[in-house]
Amino acid sequence: MNGIPKIQLAEWVDALIKWMQVHFAPFFAVIQGAIEPTTDFFERILTVLPPLPTILLLSLIIWLLSRWRIALFALLGMSFILYLGLWEASVQTIALVLTSTLLSIVIGIPLGLWVGRSDQAKKVISPLLDFMQTMPAFIYLIPAVFFFALGAVPAVIASVIFAMPPTIRMTGLGLRQVSSELKEAADAFGSTPWQRLVKVELPLAKSTILAGINQTIMLSLSMVVISSMIGAGGLGEIVLQSISRLQVGKGFEAGLAIVIIAIILDRMTQNLGEPRQQAKGATPWAGVRKWVSIVAILALLGLGVATYVKPGGAKEKVTLAYVSWDTEIASTHVIKRVLEDQGYEVDMKETEAGPMWSGVVAGDVDAHLAAWLPVTGKVFVQKYKGQYDDLGVSLKGARLGLVVPEYVPVDSIEELNANKDLFGGKIIGIDPGAGIMQNTEKAIKQYGLDYSLVSGSDATMTASLAKAIEQKKPIVVVGWQPHWIFAKYDLKILKDPKGIYGKEEQIHTIARKGLKEDMPEVYRILDRFAWTKEDMESVMLDIRKGKTPDEAAEAWIKAHPEKVAAWTKE
Repeated sequence: MNGIPKIQLAEWVDALIKWMQVHFAPFFAVIQGAIEPTTDFFERILTVLPPLPTILLLSLIIWLLSRWRIALFALLGMSFILYLGLWEASVQTIALVLTSTLLSIVIGIPLGLWVGRSDQAKKVISPLLDFMQTMPAFIYLIPAVFFFALGAVPAVIASVIFAMPPTIRMTGLGLRQVSSELKEAADAFGSTPWQRLVKVELPLAKSTILAGINQTIMLSLSMVVISSMIGAGGLGEIVLQSISRLQVGKGFEAGLAIVIIAIILDRMTQNLGEPRQQAKGATPWAGVRKWVSIVAILALLGLGVATYVKPGGAKEKVTLAYVSWDTEIASTHVIKRVLEDQGYEVDMKETEAGPMWSGVVAGDVDAHLAAWLPVTGKVFVQKYKGQYDDLGVSLKGARLGLVVPEYVPVDSIEELNANKDLFGGKIIGIDPGAGIMQNTEKAIKQYGLDYSLVSGSDATMTASLAKAIEQKKPIVVVGWQPHWIFAKYDLKILKDPKGIYGKEEQIHTIARKGLKEDMPEVYRILDRFAWTKEDMESVMLDIRKGKTPDEAAEAWIKAHPEKVAAWTKE
């Protein structure tokens, strides 16, 4: 760059993150210990009763906090979500939003009061708030994963950082908008600073503060959806699946559920700041409304607390992570069904390759079945060496590289430059965190290819391939075998004289340290898990033909009882 030295900002930030991981580990453990029970409590409250009674109780509570029209919309909207089959995912999303909003309020309002009373505090905090609000939301996921691995905790942390500024700003603004004459009058009547704050300033600033909380709730909801990329679950996970698998209808359903939840939360918090005017003669009905709603709140809280008394024989929970590749969707769902048949509760987290590995290393995930070795997952093996258990090969003979249709007159990667115009100078890839994408970047450099690598997902790659083949057009994509595309289309993997992609890959099962001692039966099943390319492709094809991953896994298990018995026998 014209001899100008590059500032090593990225290296400095990486070093700071690693230093904080080591020296602030107890602090992060305390945060995790506070957030996990809070999110779990909200989930328990919303799942302790069957969905319909829960929806009715929530509608009664909303009736207390706002107006009957909003309560009616909430009743109809949540019932609609239930009959879309999205209630469980919605509960997870609402629990994450409530937790992040609660933390934002607990931290944000005191800071806002400080900003509202101190010009010096405003000068210091305002630039920090500008930074927090203008930094792209996705950036917050990276340190959150490093400090807290996968799941609800990093999602809540990222949401709090992203969503808290409006609460701080609007609280400070509300305090500053209280007229000096009213403050002087309060002082003249002998009010202490605390009395003036509680009885004069906060009541007058209430609507402004609630407007800030309203914006915090909306931002929390948007961030929670984005946090599905790091295994937060909920409706965001369904949106992520829909994007990665190009399922328009499924994505629309999840998006509609998010809109309904957003409208309910928005109208309810807006209404809290509005003064209520009661008509004459409405007092008896208002009293009934109040007591019914209070009983609804107490009932939910009481039942939520009661869920902590665990009955005997509760199922052990196994957490599996996977990336949205057709191969890993197939293998992970098969193991999920096998473990469920053995009496375990299985929690699945769909995420990217990096968070998937870090989740196992941190112990938040019990295992993943997506280690393509020795080439594709090499970067993660080197990074986390000695911090996980490699349970060995689950599938042999896998191959990966650059793939073209059989009718394309190119057989080697070395021939691509001479045919650049044929392919439009583009290689269609998958998600940017995948090892095969890093290998392709190396291939572009080492072969001197004048091509751009287009990131996307497994689904966008296969959709682009299908469209090109339908039109008999040339296309080059990153690909691997086993994959259903090799069963459906006539394809070839381009020769790789430099060996960038390796000769043959194996898929390994990776487990967290301590799983063997904690869950010996689960460890044994995962350790024995092995199948063939034909097995995997049959599951993938069933999914491609319209079966759900669970249905396809169940069908394969029923057709291969001897293999499953070999994994599960004592």
